[in-house]
Amino acid sequence: MNENIEQAEGLERLQAALAARSAMRSWAEGAELIELVQAAYHAGWLDQLRGETTAEELAASNGVSVEQVSNVLTVLTSAGVVQAKAASFCLSTTFDALVDGVSGFDMTVPFDAVDLARDQARQAVQPTDRRRGLDGGQALVLARDWGLRPTIGVQQLYGLIYQALPEYRDRLEQGGPLLDVGSGVGGALLTTLTLFDELHAVGVEIVPEIAAETRRRAQEAGVADRLEVRAIDARALNEESAFTVSYWAQPFFSTSTRAATIATIFRALQPGGLLLMQELFPPLATQDEPSIRAQLDQLFYRQQNASYGLSAETLATETGEAGFQDAQIVASPLGRLVLARKPGH
Repeated sequence: MNENIEQAEGLERLQAALAARSAMRSWAEGAELIELVQAAYHAGWLDQLRGETTAEELAASNGVSVEQVSNVLTVLTSAGVVQAKAASFCLSTTFDALVDGVSGFDMTVPFDAVDLARDQARQAVQPTDRRRGLDGGQALVLARDWGLRPTIGVQQLYGLIYQALPEYRDRLEQGGPLLDVGSGVGGALLTTLTLFDELHAVGVEIVPEIAAETRRRAQEAGVADRLEVRAIDARALNEESAFTVSYWAQPFFSTSTRAATIATIFRALQPGGLLLMQELFPPLATQDEPSIRAQLDQLFYRQQNASYGLSAETLATETGEAGFQDAQIVASPLGRLVLARKPGH
């Protein structure tokens, strides 16, 4: 009898182990695809696939066999990277746009971001005193992954956003000035400056490497003469009643710095000044079953002590506690925004 029980349990354990191995093989698909796409990019295949080409042409120009090329193209087609036509292949519409850089960043940006996320995942199980925070270079990788350039498409997107914020938009049109807190590499900031020719702005970014990148991008965008980028902690700002509007990239600020940061913004705004924030990460609590992607994002950002997943309602309450009034939650193409007013005329 005991022998039969042991045999049944042994079979169940074997089945459980095989199921776990199958799950890990499934997880590995993404990692393997990233490696394959990255290798194809660096080998020049993706550039060649921006126009229609055949397996034979790819093989001849890269010194590999037609069979090898065909095997790779089969995988890339299944993954949605490549589109198969009658007798040729080309990049899918989505990956052609990414390789072309119409979003404002090139193909290497997501590769670097994936490497950073893997590094931080390894750090997650380390004792607190052995975990490494992001250094300047890693912070720049993260900022680049978030920071679009002011291309036509990005300008059109922000144009739609400002349509939903008429009073805020009017103040931008009148020249501001705008205080942008937590500028990153200036995706929103530089795009806004290109949309409003009279606007002047101050961008605040604590990481020197990121601030330097923002200045370089401002030169490229032709708005450097209307922008001052300060590489300082936002809490060190000493202006009073100097700005008509402010944007705060609040998701990337830690719980311990939030109250002092919003107090600094409050002081820097003129009476009646407007503060804009974005609910960048919808709260996990609003989802019946949070996805693994959402949970991994939460793990990543909480390792950086960022206030991950604050709802628009929580942000509105936060503005009230800081002295702001009339907080509104506004729907936009970038998700829900919170707009609040400093008391005064």
